[in-house]
Amino acid sequence: MNMRIDNPRSLFHIAPAMQDPLVSQFTLKAIGTIHSCYGEKFGIPRQPGLVKSATAKLELLPPFNTPDALRGLDGFSHLWIVFLFHQSAHNPWKATVRPPRLGGNERVGVFASRSNFRPNPIGLSVVELLGVDGTELRLGGGDFLDGTPVLDIKPYIPYADRIPGATSAFADSPPEPVNTVGFSEAAGRAIETLESEQRPALRQLIADMLAYNPRPAYQSDDPNRTFGTRIFDLDIKWSQSGNTVTVLKVVEVGTE
Repeated sequence: MNMRIDNPRSLFHIAPAMQDPLVSQFTLKAIGTIHSCYGEKFGIPRQPGLVKSATAKLELLPPFNTPDALRGLDGFSHLWIVFLFHQSAHNPWKATVRPPRLGGNERVGVFASRSNFRPNPIGLSVVELLGVDGTELRLGGGDFLDGTPVLDIKPYIPYADRIPGATSAFADSPPEPVNTVGFSEAAGRAIETLESEQRPALRQLIADMLAYNPRPAYQSDDPNRTFGTRIFDLDIKWSQSGNTVTVLKVVEVGTE
């Protein structure tokens, strides 16, 4: 496999192992880019739809940025987004992985998981369509890293995509928020100043993200440790003792 991923506008060239000359090689083009509130992988929810306060914008790229390509899409409430795990694409794939829902210690085959360390680093998420603005889509509940290249958009069809009676070997029900999230006085004041149209529902977003415990499942509790992640252009610092999270600081990147 040979893929260029340095630029989300570049071509993705795939060479499968099969011998049929009609499918021996083909190209995938990034049709768009995700502009997300998540500035790094740590802190992104492990599945879409968990943090409903998380918003993102999908910007179509030339030559696909024509309103005709989105005609009729606003009639659907949800979309499937096919995307590239662009920060994992150069990492080797793994035959077995450790799903967080199994405690982070039990291994299953990569094809029995949604791990990003796959032979082809392709992701699939269902998200809420909040609106269509020209050739940009406003999305809710996504689990995308900022800058994610998008390979395709498909409408969610309820009668076909929701299978009554479907079963799962694990993760057969949505996780419940496990943490109670509080804010220091300094963090609360900072959020009041920093929340804006570009950083909507900032306090709720931070609380929702941390309620689902973004730490690795196998990591032992250390109340003296300070964790950090990035939302929008902000650094979020917090500590955790048991299931109690305290947000310590919320500062603009590079101001500390």
